[in-house]
Amino acid sequence: MAKFTIGEKADKDEAIKELMIHAAGVFDGRFLARLESDHGGTHIVLIIEQEEPTEFLEPFLLEALDTGRKWMGWRYIVKKAPPGYIDAVINRKKRND
Repeated sequence: MAKFTIGEKADKDEAIKELMIHAAGVFDGRFLARLESDHGGTHIVLIIEQEEPTEFLEPFLLEALDTGRKWMGWRYIVKKAPPGYIDAVINRKKRND
């Protein structure tokens, strides 16, 4: 089981805002930063849409987004998704039926 060091964390809204600014500076496509949770606790996720999510990120982008698995004190994960995923799945409107 992985163990993550506990330390100071930036405010969650500030950390997400700064990650969005950073990602916008290095990535031209659609992306979204948000908090998610798993058995390891809450973490920041950067979701990047790309044509072939199964392919590796370009070396430049991989290096620009790799922050040592931490972002402003938060555990940090980059997810790849197909085009349209953010709007169709993450930002979809809830239905009452």
